Amino acid sequence: MKLSSYTLGLAMLVALSACSTSKADKIDADKKEAETKKDQPLPICPQVAIIRDLDDMKDFGTEKPDPAELVSQARMLNVTGECEYKDNGIDVRFDLNFAAAKGPRLGGLRVSFPYFIAVVAPDKTILNKDKMTVEFSFSSDKKTIEHAESLHVFIPLPKAQRSFGPDYQVLSGFQLDEDQVKMIRGGAKP
Repeated sequence: MKLSSYTLGLAMLVALSACSTSKADKIDADKKEAETKKDQPLPICPQVAIIRDLDDMKDFGTEKPDPAELVSQARMLNVTGECEYKDNGIDVRFDLNFAAAKGPRLGGLRVSFPYFIAVVAPDKTILNKDKMTVEFSFSSDKKTIEHAESLHVFIPLPKAQRSFGPDYQVLSGFQLDEDQVKMIRGGAKP
C-alpha cells in the first residue's frame, strides 16, 4: 500500500511538472509570436478623409443665401480611426466629428443634415456610397454643438491583393443639392 501511495504521489508530481512546463512553453510561444508581430510593419490603412468643399453645409430653408436668413449650419471637423486587415478584406472603424450652429431662423432645437460615406477603389471608381443623416439636438442656451458619428466600413479585398489596401479611400462629405453645388462651383459663399 505504501508503494502505491508513493507511486501515485510521484505520478502526480510528474503530471504537475508537465502542466507547468506546458504553461511555460505556451507563454514562451506567445512571447515569440508577439515579438514576431512587433517586428512586422503594421499594414497601412486606406485613406479616410473629408472632401474639401463638401465639409460645410448651410441651410437657408427656401430663402436666398443670406447670413440673416440662415436656419442652421454644420461642418465636418475631422475624422479619427483605425483599420484591421482580415483574411477577406479591410475592416475600417472611424469617428466622423461634426459641429453645428443655430441660425437666426431655426425654429426649435433639432436639426439634421444629409451626408455620405463613399469607398473609392485605386482606379478612382466608387465601389459603394451610403447616404446617411446626422442629427443635432441643441439645448435652449447653446448656439453650437459638437457630435461624433461612429462608423464602420468593410472593404472586401482578397489576401493576395492586400498590398493595394492603402490605395483605397473612404471619403465623406455633405450630400448637397444642385443649388448648393452650383454655389460651391461658382465660388460664391454667403
